Amino acid sequence: MRAWLLLLLLGSLVALVWVRGWRPPDRYNPWAPLDLRAEPDRFLRYKMRRLAADPARCLAALRQADVRFALVPDRTGPGGCGWHDAVRLRGTGVATLSSPAVMSCPLAATLVLFDRDALQPAAHASFHQPVVRIDHVGSYACRNVYHRNDAPLSRHARAQAIDITGFRLADGRRVEVGKGWSDSGQAGRFLRQVHGRGCAVAGMLLGPDYNAAHRTHFHIEATGWGYCPGGGSGQMR
Repeated sequence: MRAWLLLLLLGSLVALVWVRGWRPPDRYNPWAPLDLRAEPDRFLRYKMRRLAADPARCLAALRQADVRFALVPDRTGPGGCGWHDAVRLRGTGVATLSSPAVMSCPLAATLVLFDRDALQPAAHASFHQPVVRIDHVGSYACRNVYHRNDAPLSRHARAQAIDITGFRLADGRRVEVGKGWSDSGQAGRFLRQVHGRGCAVAGMLLGPDYNAAHRTHFHIEATGWGYCPGGGSGQMR
């Protein structure tokens, strides 16, 4: 009986403090808006899922982070292809995309985190300079997984994934995922650091160790809970 009374008193105290306006720091508050400029916290996955459910909140996060993007009209394609609440992303912070890409807003937010928390730290650790360009082969493609007729739609069919093929350093050097992944020197070390760090912020990240279809690029999605396998065959590409 005393335990129930104590819990009741504690609950009442918390409710009173909350009503009076006190809030925990954002990194300890799962309901706080996601700040793309802040260090990722334990609630990152949950906050990213909230962005996916709230387009206005997602756009506000991009604007707050001073990201280079433009709004694009919704598009309806054949067989369920197309996009809604998407943006045309030009740059993610330090790095510029090799060409502007239309993608879902949560994917754009993921790339901002990927640039700041995975790509740039790995570049400075391996090359002592930043990455200034992210090379990619697109985000939107109206197709099924692995182009198979009997497979479900790819995430690319809704602009919810992007395939990154390489990175341009400030001194002009280019590191390609396909050529550098097996390198035993700086390039390979850098790419594996990018992959490992990227797993902490991406909803899904597939690379050359996943299967032959991904031997030349990193496939990145926003949705998911950090699925980052090293091998096997997937059914959601």
